[in-house]
Amino acid sequence: MRISRVHIGARLVVGEDITLDKSQGHYLKHVLRLKSGAALLLFNGQEAVDYQATLILDGKKTMARIEAMSALETESKLETEVIQGLGRADHIDWMIQKTTELGVHRISIFNAKHTQSPLKPALLEKKLAHWSGVAISACEQSGRAILPDINFYNTLNSAIEASSLETRLLLDFNGGALIFAVNPAPTSVSILLGPEGGLDQAEIQGARSAGFIPVRLGPRVLRTETAATAALSIVQSTLGDLT
Repeated sequence: MRISRVHIGARLVVGEDITLDKSQGHYLKHVLRLKSGAALLLFNGQEAVDYQATLILDGKKTMARIEAMSALETESKLETEVIQGLGRADHIDWMIQKTTELGVHRISIFNAKHTQSPLKPALLEKKLAHWSGVAISACEQSGRAILPDINFYNTLNSAIEASSLETRLLLDFNGGALIFAVNPAPTSVSILLGPEGGLDQAEIQGARSAGFIPVRLGPRVLRTETAATAALSIVQSTLGDLT
Protein backbone atom coordinates (compact mmCIF):
# COMPACT_ATOMS: atom_id res chain seq x y z
CA MET A 1 0.00 0.00 0.00
CA ARG A 2 1.31 3.42 -0.92
CA ILE A 3 2.22 5.67 2.02
CA SER A 4 0.40 9.01 2.02
CA ARG A 5 2.52 12.16 1.72
CA VAL A 6 1.37 15.31 3.50
CA HIS A 7 2.70 18.85 3.14
CA ILE A 8 3.31 20.67 6.42
CA GLY A 9 4.17 24.35 6.04
CA ALA A 10 6.35 24.43 9.13
CA ARG A 11 9.71 23.30 10.46
CA LEU A 12 9.79 19.54 11.02
CA VAL A 13 11.91 17.95 13.75
CA VAL A 14 12.55 14.25 14.31
CA GLY A 15 11.15 13.15 17.66
CA GLU A 16 8.43 15.78 17.86
CA ASP A 17 4.66 15.53 17.45
CA ILE A 18 2.92 17.90 15.07
CA THR A 19 -0.80 18.73 14.79
CA LEU A 20 -2.32 18.47 11.32
CA ASP A 21 -4.95 20.96 10.21
CA LYS A 22 -8.64 20.07 9.99
CA SER A 23 -8.70 19.50 6.23
CA GLN A 24 -5.69 17.17 6.39
CA GLY A 25 -7.20 15.31 9.32
CA HIS A 26 -10.52 14.91 7.51
CA TYR A 27 -8.80 13.62 4.38
CA LEU A 28 -6.66 11.08 6.25
CA LYS A 29 -9.45 9.83 8.52
CA HIS A 30 -12.56 9.98 6.35
CA VAL A 31 -11.29 9.78 2.76
CA LEU A 32 -8.29 7.48 3.11
CA ARG A 33 -9.76 5.89 6.26
CA LEU A 34 -6.40 5.62 7.95
CA LYS A 35 -6.21 4.44 11.55
CA SER A 36 -3.98 5.52 14.40
CA GLY A 37 -0.52 4.06 13.87
CA ALA A 38 -0.61 4.36 10.08
CA ALA A 39 2.63 5.40 8.40
CA LEU A 40 2.88 8.88 6.83
CA LEU A 41 5.46 10.86 4.92
CA LEU A 42 5.71 14.58 5.70
CA PHE A 43 7.53 17.34 3.81
CA ASN A 44 7.69 21.09 4.34
CA GLY A 45 8.28 22.23 0.75
CA GLN A 46 11.60 23.90 1.53
CA GLU A 47 14.10 21.04 1.67
CA ALA A 48 14.68 17.86 -0.32
CA VAL A 49 13.74 15.64 2.61
CA ASP A 50 10.88 13.32 3.54
CA TYR A 51 10.06 12.79 7.21
CA GLN A 52 8.74 9.38 8.23
CA ALA A 53 5.90 9.77 10.71
CA THR A 54 3.17 7.84 12.51
CA LEU A 55 -0.45 8.98 12.52
CA ILE A 56 -1.96 9.67 15.95
CA LEU A 57 -5.73 10.09 16.31
CA ASP A 58 -6.60 11.73 19.62
CA GLY A 59 -10.27 12.61 19.79
CA LYS A 60 -10.85 15.48 17.38
CA LYS A 61 -7.11 16.03 17.01
CA THR A 62 -5.10 14.52 14.19
CA MET A 63 -1.37 14.42 14.90
CA ALA A 64 1.78 12.89 13.50
CA ARG A 65 4.84 11.72 15.41
CA ILE A 66 8.00 12.33 13.38
CA GLU A 67 10.20 9.25 13.59
CA ALA A 68 13.01 9.76 11.06
CA MET A 69 14.08 11.67 7.97
CA SER A 70 15.58 10.72 4.62
CA ALA A 71 17.11 12.79 1.83
CA LEU A 72 15.41 12.70 -1.57
CA GLU A 73 16.74 12.97 -5.10
CA THR A 74 13.51 14.02 -6.78
CA GLU A 75 14.53 17.62 -7.57
CA SER A 76 15.89 18.27 -11.05
CA LYS A 77 19.41 19.68 -11.24
CA LEU A 78 18.34 21.58 -14.36
CA GLU A 79 16.83 24.88 -13.21
CA THR A 80 13.67 25.58 -15.20
CA GLU A 81 11.04 28.28 -15.35
CA VAL A 82 7.71 28.60 -17.19
CA ILE A 83 6.58 32.15 -17.93
CA GLN A 84 2.92 31.81 -18.89
CA GLY A 85 0.37 34.39 -20.00
CA LEU A 86 -2.72 34.21 -17.81
CA GLY A 87 -5.45 32.15 -19.43
CA ARG A 88 -8.53 30.27 -18.32
CA ALA A 89 -8.44 29.17 -14.69
CA ASP A 90 -8.61 25.45 -15.47
CA HIS A 91 -5.86 25.75 -18.07
CA ILE A 92 -3.52 27.50 -15.62
CA ASP A 93 -4.28 24.94 -12.90
CA TRP A 94 -3.50 22.10 -15.31
CA MET A 95 -0.24 23.75 -16.36
CA ILE A 96 0.87 24.26 -12.74
CA GLN A 97 -0.01 20.68 -11.83
CA LYS A 98 1.81 19.06 -14.74
CA THR A 99 4.91 21.28 -14.81
CA THR A 100 5.29 20.79 -11.05
CA GLU A 101 5.24 17.04 -11.58
CA LEU A 102 7.88 17.48 -14.29
CA GLY A 103 10.19 19.33 -11.91
CA VAL A 104 9.79 23.04 -12.75
CA HIS A 105 11.50 25.34 -10.24
CA ARG A 106 9.67 28.59 -10.95
CA ILE A 107 6.32 29.52 -12.51
CA SER A 108 5.71 33.13 -13.52
CA ILE A 109 2.19 34.07 -14.62
CA PHE A 110 1.42 37.46 -16.16
CA ASN A 111 -1.46 39.50 -17.56
CA ALA A 112 -0.90 39.30 -21.32
CA LYS A 113 -2.39 41.61 -23.93
CA HIS A 114 -4.64 38.72 -25.03
CA THR A 115 -5.60 37.64 -21.50
CA GLN A 116 -9.41 37.61 -21.53
CA SER A 117 -9.89 38.15 -17.77
CA PRO A 118 -6.86 39.97 -16.31
CA LEU A 119 -6.15 39.25 -12.66
CA LYS A 120 -7.07 42.20 -10.45
CA PRO A 121 -4.92 43.18 -7.43
CA ALA A 122 -7.80 42.52 -5.01
CA LEU A 123 -7.89 38.85 -6.04
CA LEU A 124 -4.13 38.27 -6.20
CA GLU A 125 -3.62 36.86 -2.70
CA LYS A 126 -6.51 34.42 -3.06
CA LYS A 127 -5.35 33.29 -6.50
CA LEU A 128 -1.74 32.77 -5.38
CA ALA A 129 -2.99 30.67 -2.45
CA HIS A 130 -5.05 28.57 -4.86
CA TRP A 131 -2.12 28.06 -7.23
CA SER A 132 0.10 27.10 -4.30
CA GLY A 133 -2.47 24.48 -3.31
CA VAL A 134 -2.40 23.01 -6.81
CA ALA A 135 1.41 22.78 -6.65
CA ILE A 136 1.31 21.24 -3.16
CA SER A 137 -1.06 18.49 -4.33
CA ALA A 138 1.21 17.81 -7.33
CA CYS A 139 4.25 17.54 -5.03
CA GLU A 140 2.41 15.18 -2.67
CA GLN A 141 1.52 12.93 -5.59
CA SER A 142 4.80 13.04 -7.51
CA GLY A 143 7.25 12.66 -4.64
CA ARG A 144 8.74 16.14 -4.95
CA ALA A 145 9.74 17.78 -1.69
CA ILE A 146 10.47 21.39 -2.72
CA LEU A 147 7.58 23.52 -3.94
CA PRO A 148 8.05 25.56 -7.12
CA ASP A 149 8.15 29.31 -6.66
CA ILE A 150 4.92 30.78 -8.11
CA ASN A 151 4.70 34.51 -8.86
CA PHE A 152 2.36 36.83 -10.70
CA TYR A 153 3.25 39.91 -12.75
CA ASN A 154 0.98 42.54 -14.21
CA THR A 155 2.91 42.70 -17.50
CA LEU A 156 5.20 40.51 -19.56
CA ASN A 157 8.03 43.02 -19.17
CA SER A 158 7.86 42.69 -15.39
CA ALA A 159 7.99 38.90 -15.64
CA ILE A 160 10.97 39.05 -18.00
CA GLU A 161 12.84 41.47 -15.72
CA ALA A 162 12.43 39.03 -12.82
CA SER A 163 13.91 36.15 -14.83
CA SER A 164 17.65 35.59 -15.02
CA LEU A 165 17.99 32.06 -16.38
CA GLU A 166 20.70 31.21 -18.87
CA THR A 167 18.76 29.98 -21.91
CA ARG A 168 15.54 31.77 -22.89
CA LEU A 169 13.00 30.13 -25.18
CA LEU A 170 9.90 31.73 -26.70
CA LEU A 171 7.27 29.31 -27.94
CA ASP A 172 6.34 30.64 -31.35
CA PHE A 173 4.76 28.66 -34.19
CA ASN A 174 7.04 30.54 -36.61
CA GLY A 175 10.21 29.73 -34.65
CA GLY A 176 12.89 27.15 -35.29
CA ALA A 177 12.91 23.57 -34.04
CA LEU A 178 13.25 23.08 -30.30
CA ILE A 179 16.62 21.31 -30.15
CA PHE A 180 19.67 21.66 -27.95
CA ALA A 181 22.97 21.55 -29.77
CA VAL A 182 24.60 24.06 -27.42
CA ASN A 183 27.96 23.01 -26.05
CA PRO A 184 28.29 23.16 -23.13
CA ALA A 185 24.65 22.47 -22.39
CA PRO A 186 22.84 25.15 -20.39
CA THR A 187 22.14 24.57 -16.71
CA SER A 188 18.98 26.72 -16.62
CA VAL A 189 16.15 27.24 -19.12
CA SER A 190 13.21 29.64 -19.20
CA ILE A 191 10.17 28.87 -21.38
CA LEU A 192 7.86 31.74 -22.35
CA LEU A 193 4.42 31.43 -23.94
CA GLY A 194 1.19 33.35 -24.18
CA PRO A 195 -2.40 32.59 -23.12
CA GLU A 196 -5.02 31.03 -25.41
CA GLY A 197 -4.80 33.94 -27.86
CA GLY A 198 -1.01 33.91 -27.88
CA LEU A 199 1.27 36.92 -27.45
CA ASP A 200 0.76 40.05 -29.49
CA GLN A 201 3.49 41.37 -31.79
CA ALA A 202 4.74 43.96 -29.28
CA GLU A 203 5.12 41.26 -26.61
CA ILE A 204 6.90 38.95 -29.05
CA GLN A 205 9.28 41.71 -30.08
CA GLY A 206 9.92 42.63 -26.44
CA ALA A 207 10.71 39.02 -25.60
CA ARG A 208 13.06 38.67 -28.56
CA SER A 209 14.82 41.90 -27.58
CA ALA A 210 15.29 40.42 -24.10
CA GLY A 211 17.10 37.40 -25.55
CA PHE A 212 14.27 34.89 -25.95
CA ILE A 213 14.82 32.56 -28.90
CA PRO A 214 11.66 31.68 -30.92
CA VAL A 215 11.13 27.90 -31.08
CA ARG A 216 8.23 25.73 -32.19
CA LEU A 217 6.83 22.38 -31.07
CA GLY A 218 6.26 20.53 -34.32
CA PRO A 219 3.59 21.08 -37.00
CA ARG A 220 0.47 20.96 -34.81
CA VAL A 221 -1.09 23.83 -32.88
CA LEU A 222 -1.09 22.93 -29.18
CA ARG A 223 -3.29 24.35 -26.46
CA THR A 224 -1.39 26.73 -24.23
CA GLU A 225 -1.32 24.38 -21.23
CA THR A 226 -0.27 21.48 -23.46
CA ALA A 227 2.50 23.57 -25.03
CA ALA A 228 4.02 24.50 -21.66
CA THR A 229 4.02 20.88 -20.52
CA ALA A 230 5.34 19.51 -23.82
CA ALA A 231 8.16 22.07 -24.01
CA LEU A 232 9.24 21.39 -20.43
CA SER A 233 9.13 17.64 -21.09
CA ILE A 234 11.46 18.05 -24.09
CA VAL A 235 13.83 20.27 -22.13
CA GLN A 236 13.88 17.85 -19.18
CA SER A 237 14.42 14.87 -21.46
CA THR A 238 17.26 16.56 -23.34
CA LEU A 239 19.01 18.41 -20.55
CA GLY A 240 17.44 17.29 -17.29
CA ASP A 241 16.61 14.06 -15.49
CA LEU A 242 13.59 12.84 -17.47
CA THR A 243 15.04 9.78 -19.18
